[in-house]
Amino acid sequence: MKATFTIACRGSWLSLAQAEIFKKKVQTVYPDITITVNIVETAGDKEQSKPLHLVEGQDFFTKEIQDSLKNNEVDFALHSMKDVSSVDFFNEGQYAIIDREVMNDVAVFNNSVLDKLKNGEKIIIGTSSPRRSNMATGFLQKALPKLTDAPIEVEAIPIRGNVDTRLQKLSNGSYDGIILAAAGLNRLLQYAPAKEKVSDLLKDKKLMVLPLFECPPAAGQGAIVAETTGSNIEAVAILNAIKNTQLTNAITAERVYAKQYGYGCSQQFGVFHAATPNISFTYASGKDGADKAFREWNFETALDLKGKQLFSSTDYMKDFFTYDYLNDVEIDEAVKLYFISSHKAVHSTAITEKILRKKVWAAGTRTWYELAKKGIWVEGCADGLGFDFLHSILQSPLINISNNDIQLITNSQSKMHWIEDGINAAGTYKLIARLPDEIKNIIADADIIFWTSFQQYQNCSAFIKTTVQHVCPSGKTAKLLTAAGVQPIIFPTIKAFIDWRAKQ
Repeated sequence: MKATFTIACRGSWLSLAQAEIFKKKVQTVYPDITITVNIVETAGDKEQSKPLHLVEGQDFFTKEIQDSLKNNEVDFALHSMKDVSSVDFFNEGQYAIIDREVMNDVAVFNNSVLDKLKNGEKIIIGTSSPRRSNMATGFLQKALPKLTDAPIEVEAIPIRGNVDTRLQKLSNGSYDGIILAAAGLNRLLQYAPAKEKVSDLLKDKKLMVLPLFECPPAAGQGAIVAETTGSNIEAVAILNAIKNTQLTNAITAERVYAKQYGYGCSQQFGVFHAATPNISFTYASGKDGADKAFREWNFETALDLKGKQLFSSTDYMKDFFTYDYLNDVEIDEAVKLYFISSHKAVHSTAITEKILRKKVWAAGTRTWYELAKKGIWVEGCADGLGFDFLHSILQSPLINISNNDIQLITNSQSKMHWIEDGINAAGTYKLIARLPDEIKNIIADADIIFWTSFQQYQNCSAFIKTTVQHVCPSGKTAKLLTAAGVQPIIFPTIKAFIDWRAKQ
């Protein structure tokens, strides 16, 4: 094998950071190989005056790089996967998905956004993506803290430039906030030439990591792909050695939807593939080419409703419990972040004032929206996939929070389960069982039961059939049911079950 190979990529800090990741992965397997970098200027780099969705064509950031590979000027071409629009990309040549960062988009705000919210002024967001414009603006109107009686108005206007350029435009006051891929920020915060400047530009900014289901990312967002030609046998061997099969399968699943609904910067939908310890799935939503809204899930389940009586607790959520709100609660003010399992956990002014001093994350968007109504800035959520799903996001350079820095705020029954798992938790309310007899009778007759919480199961376990098939969402409920000797059929989320059931 030759000693030196050449890689083509763009000249932005982010592209060069991704080239460093490629180099390290190659040198882990082939420590004696040297990788040199050829910087290629792409059409997307040259045309900065228009939003990309108004520029004709596709592959604005990849074509010239791929051309240098086809012309045998380099051994490898390196891209951000979301920039690759070619329908036949996976059918031609040799490629390797080598890395993937956090998939979420993130909204970065100037601190002055709080004053504008208090004054009822319009919030100006910078993004050139129709997907981000449509989804994120609608989401932010519900997710930004309600600091006045006036409705929150959010407007998206175009922004172009590399990540650091956009952050500089934000700092200059051209926008109240901008939307970026969290992956790019995380990589720049780990890339020595960019780290200091990007860290300085993020200083004193407020963040919102946008939820995956309400604001799904572009297909392949956060992934790095390297390609070579089939005739370059040594380069093919290198790619095969560093290829990540699990990531490749995930990206392939996402690009099924991109092939169906369209590639490029003009698309108004997002898609992601995710895996929990219990189930993997693909989710896509947005608008298709005819401007029609859609939402689709793709996952496997063994659940069969034919001839069976189903009870879903989603139909009776208000009937299971009443709540005893506790005021004498020890909130740990030494932590950096509070994870709120339900908006019911923040039921007093005293609790609200304490959590306002720290970062706040939520279990899902319903909790997020209710906290926002209380004037609380929520930085992100677990998308209803469970607290453990957040580890990679919270521990990433952008957020930089470990489990030791977190207190989970929940009900007093759930508190004990979290403490058993080594998580700092506080219970601010008690669940008081109140299930009416008529609902108990329905549950007792059911062949299949979908639980949204372990406490529901505990309160009904004495009178359900021994043959009943239990079903639940992924996360803590699935973990506790399994620990109790139940083998549930697991869905990604409560919403996934509701959508699946509606199609049966």
